[in-house]
Amino acid sequence: MRFSEIKNALKHLIKTTTCLHCQHLYVLEDINVIATTKVEGLFEMQCNNCHASSIMTVVLTPETEKMETKKKNIYEAEFRPGQISPNDILDLKLFLNKFDGDFKKLFPNEK
Repeated sequence: MRFSEIKNALKHLIKTTTCLHCQHLYVLEDINVIATTKVEGLFEMQCNNCHASSIMTVVLTPETEKMETKKKNIYEAEFRPGQISPNDILDLKLFLNKFDGDFKKLFPNEK
């Protein structure tokens, strides 16, 4: 995305998106550009009201020159049985913070 397209994407996100958790409107300071390619951009939305984070993908479609946004709240995804829950991720993060890398100690009876 060119700089002008990133600016237009930011304007579009501010006009058309709200926090998925509390419906608060975003302002420019709430949006971070994570990465861009020629036709798409990845943006992080950090709600100033409830501090929930969302990741947004903006895709420029050459036929219509419109931007489409796909919302995905990284903390409150729709949960289905058998799917990894947000608590599973937090448990893994806590485990990895304490894990010293010794698998033999972790699985002493495995051969």
